[in-house]
Amino acid sequence: MAKSISRRHALTAAASTALVAGTGARNAQAGPLKDVWGADFMMQWSEPKNVKRDLTPGKMPVRLSCQRYRLHLPTEKSFEEQIKAMRAAGYTACEGGSGEWADSNLTDSQIRELKAILKQNDVMFYALHTWVNIIHPNLDERRKYQMHVAKSVETADRLGMSFVLTHTGGNASGRNKDMPHPNNWTKETWEKSVAATKQILKDTAGCKIDLGFEAVNSCNNNTPQSHVRLKADVGDDRVKVVLDPVNMLHPGTIYRTSELINECFDLIGEDIVYAHAKDLVWNEMLPAFDGVTLGEGTMDYEQYLVRLSRMKRPRALLIEHLPEEKYEPSRRYLVETAARLGVKIYS
Repeated sequence: MAKSISRRHALTAAASTALVAGTGARNAQAGPLKDVWGADFMMQWSEPKNVKRDLTPGKMPVRLSCQRYRLHLPTEKSFEEQIKAMRAAGYTACEGGSGEWADSNLTDSQIRELKAILKQNDVMFYALHTWVNIIHPNLDERRKYQMHVAKSVETADRLGMSFVLTHTGGNASGRNKDMPHPNNWTKETWEKSVAATKQILKDTAGCKIDLGFEAVNSCNNNTPQSHVRLKADVGDDRVKVVLDPVNMLHPGTIYRTSELINECFDLIGEDIVYAHAKDLVWNEMLPAFDGVTLGEGTMDYEQYLVRLSRMKRPRALLIEHLPEEKYEPSRRYLVETAARLGVKIYS
């Protein structure tokens, strides 16, 4: 994922059409969004009439998390200080960056201390976020990044987590794994992503930690269908999904987020291990999306929160990639929207 919200996600109309189609899946419902009036003679991205939204809340509470309150090693602030600060800000879940945690060599006593503090404050430390390119075009770099994910899995196991976050990668040779490349959506690249995933699972065989793949629209895993297809092609139940519908947005879906969200939950279901919260607006003639405070863009957070509340167990929802001053208004928007719908925010 991008390091800053100011990065502009330019997409061409031709690429948008390809993204709608996805990669296919075993589920009979796995296909592009339904045609609407005008699809026979123009690029039609308007929402069809009478889109059904079932806003009946479920019983599961949603745990809020925030990029601003990622848990760090206790170099500047102790674990207890960090956890109490995030609790005071209204968050009951957090994640950590794999670059910091995978190489930390924490002792067993430090981990026991951390787990005790988390339990005392009722905070869930749910995942390590690995931001590396597991199919880097340089073979040495590729293997290094695959081993980094494997080491993150081992660290997550010691920390008592159930999954790590990762991505299928792309063909760009630079440090930014999310840079678009003309070959990112080829069969050969897809097969590289599948092979890389199998290799990481092989390197961590016997471990119960899952790999939660996050969609990235500039790479080959960018639809709910591609999430389903990845698990089918890898053939391993440890392949899960970190749901980020904003990372699936393009001109064909940015005004159709109710349909997109329902499609994600209908196809992926309980394989969603946690979810991301962002929001976008389309402000220019050519497709270039800008991140905004939650509730100010096109994402249907009513449908999103309701579907999360219907899961079989509580999930975390991470607010990310915002300037500091926009995190609190975004959190408040989620809390107020949930209260209006009858969705419980864990506190």
